Amino acid sequence: MTQDRAIYLLKLTSLGTVLFGLIPLFAMIGGLHGIVGWFLDLTHLPLDGAQSFGGDSEKVLAAIGGGLMVSLGVVTWQVTIRVYANDAETGASIISWGVWSWYVVDSAGSFVAGAWFNVVMNTGFLLMFVLPITLAKPRQAVAA
Repeated sequence: MTQDRAIYLLKLTSLGTVLFGLIPLFAMIGGLHGIVGWFLDLTHLPLDGAQSFGGDSEKVLAAIGGGLMVSLGVVTWQVTIRVYANDAETGASIISWGVWSWYVVDSAGSFVAGAWFNVVMNTGFLLMFVLPITLAKPRQAVAA
């Protein structure tokens, strides 16, 4: 994979992260609690309707988590275009540390909470960030 392709994929994943992080806010504003409730039910398989998105505490935690996901997406976008595009090694290191720290904490907490399927979904999300920087062949510096 070329570094340009990796940059494209990292930007796409960053944008997806921002959009995913906005879902709880849009659900609360638009009254679409069922979307977040369905996601919570999915993380606690089976899909049986046992989880919901209705309490004030659930909403504030979703707002905090959503805000952190938006932040992760914005930061990875900025690191991609301002650092990784010019210095692939440094940019890849910053992105890797950030997404791996998110992954470990989110997945461990999800597992402890009985939401084991969220670990599976987190792994897919992690791979969308890690694979492009792992598989990319950075551009060679042109000697002047």
